Amino acid sequence: MNDRIAKRTGWLVAAGVIAGLVLPLALGEAYLHIRPPQNIRPFLDGDPSLKGAYRSDPILRMAYRSPELYEPAETPKLTQTPKTSDKPTWVFFGVSFGWGIYDAAAKSMPSHRILFFREINDRLNMRVQLARMIVDYGIKTERLVFVLIPLEIARYTETPLSYFNINANGKIVYSVRKPPRPFDWVVDHSRLALIGWVRARRHNALPNFRLSTITENVPETVQNDFRVMLGELGKLSREKGVAVTVVVLPDRRQVLYDGSNNVMQKTFATIAKEAGIDMYDPLEMLRAQPDRWALFVPDWHYTDLGYGLVARGLREHVEQLAKRGALNSERKQ
Repeated sequence: MNDRIAKRTGWLVAAGVIAGLVLPLALGEAYLHIRPPQNIRPFLDGDPSLKGAYRSDPILRMAYRSPELYEPAETPKLTQTPKTSDKPTWVFFGVSFGWGIYDAAAKSMPSHRILFFREINDRLNMRVQLARMIVDYGIKTERLVFVLIPLEIARYTETPLSYFNINANGKIVYSVRKPPRPFDWVVDHSRLALIGWVRARRHNALPNFRLSTITENVPETVQNDFRVMLGELGKLSREKGVAVTVVVLPDRRQVLYDGSNNVMQKTFATIAKEAGIDMYDPLEMLRAQPDRWALFVPDWHYTDLGYGLVARGLREHVEQLAKRGALNSERKQ
């Protein structure tokens, strides 16, 4: 009798322990299916709340459905921008650094119409498609200027082109690097496991890559993605007759400390040449300043002096291109 009671008690205790483990997990899974965290939703292709203005593209992975649906981070919208101007138009793209150079160019180049377009959390492949939409929409453009910083180049080690997808509702969603079998099944079927995997940053394509080392080491996968993107810029330039310049800004360490590695700049110079487009590298110009620290604010954005120098250097760079082009034309005649 006592043995029977003890056995029953043991089963009840075991059942209680199992229920204590399973029930919270089940409740957690149910809750995360109903209300997944915002930073996890882009990895959930089936989330019906993810709606956007995009369509799939076989090369750059995304494209815009129409100019009317474009929602910029800064005004004006594309449809609010006059298509023509009596001044030559330069269009800038980039993150906050791109905005700073655009602002400096707008102030120092009154002879030009200077525009800036940016989405929240945009990437270069998105900007290439935006540039194509701008030109196709009919905004007369002399030059497209794409400003890149090392960190956003390095982001393609996390989310390469192949990880970009468009869901049924027109929103960008991302693939994730899966753990080896059989754990991949767990990540595919458990929201708790997926959140843990993403928050541990193991979902990135190259999870062990240190973003800060991109100036010294540009992985082959990143080079291949930029060959595709800059190649599409070259195609756009030739098809539409619009000049393209890619500005590759240096990391602050490259500016402040002599002897810093510039593998990134050399790599991009080669890729840009292959694509048939222009690249501007302001590294040596910034290093030549007598007070390099005066180029940066405490959060490592540029000061007005830094942005002004890059904008002026870019203008002089383009003027030199024009002179060389005119000289070559004269020699051919």
